[in-house]
Amino acid sequence: MTEKFHSIQGEGRFTGIPMFFVRTNTCNLRCRWCDTTYSFTGGHEENSSDLAKECVDAWEEWICLTGGEPLLQRDALKLVTDICSTGKKVLIETGGSLDIAPYTKIDGTVIDMDIKTPSSGEEKTIRIENLSHLRQIDYVKMVISDMEDFEYSRKFIEEHVRGNEVIFQPAWGTDPAWIVEEVMKRKLPVRVMLQEHKYIWGERRGV
Repeated sequence: MTEKFHSIQGEGRFTGIPMFFVRTNTCNLRCRWCDTTYSFTGGHEENSSDLAKECVDAWEEWICLTGGEPLLQRDALKLVTDICSTGKKVLIETGGSLDIAPYTKIDGTVIDMDIKTPSSGEEKTIRIENLSHLRQIDYVKMVISDMEDFEYSRKFIEEHVRGNEVIFQPAWGTDPAWIVEEVMKRKLPVRVMLQEHKYIWGERRGV
């Protein structure tokens, strides 16, 4: 465990919705633009049942399981199952390199799968078969820093994504205007969304 906090969701389809965030520790990827490198090391163990109770007792309807890479955690599936069994909803933010299938079988989950682009240095880590497990409620997100990322993302969704919402997210510090203009010019069926929490609080932890 790296940290837990109450905040609004800052990116993706549920931007602006209050959530209780559980940020796990460690990650199997090393994206160049990662904004949570502090979750790679340190952290502490927490009992899965105690953590599930804390999530269930939180006032928010939604729990966001993020990282690092939350699917690396030994008891991640049990944690999600226990939370969702109470009627709470869990948004799972994953890098797409690990098997999501067990989590898509749990009612109350939503998968936010990050398709890594070339600027991350981890674009070859995607587990392509994950795309076949995505449900209508799940979505994919692509962080875009430059035109190479844009072209990669455009081609990827054209070849691999069927029926799921796609979000183009400008990497922090990237001017979003040209991304919007390219989307409009090419008539791409995607949403361009910013990292709202950073515009509110800057690059702070625990928000």
